[in-house]
Amino acid sequence: MKYLIILIALLCIAYAAPATPEDDKQKALLVLREKCNVCHVRNNPFRVFKEKNMERNAKDIYKQVFVKGRMPLGGEVKLTGEERETLKRWVEATIN
Repeated sequence: MKYLIILIALLCIAYAAPATPEDDKQKALLVLREKCNVCHVRNNPFRVFKEKNMERNAKDIYKQVFVKGRMPLGGEVKLTGEERETLKRWVEATIN
């Protein structure tokens, strides 16, 4: 029982720790790969997001997703609130 309490305490500490910019980048990359690349690979293969090009495209991502609301296109793919927040947090940290 004592070990279970320690394990729960450690998990609480781990989840309560603030996300680092690198954490945000990796989470944003996951969103880009799972939600954006689904269509980009078919419709715009020159705009497939990878770790090496995501920062270069951060301003365009911000503009298309948060300013113009064009992406994700069509309604085939939707971002959850958490995914939108993750992407926005990373983009804002990258372009500012």
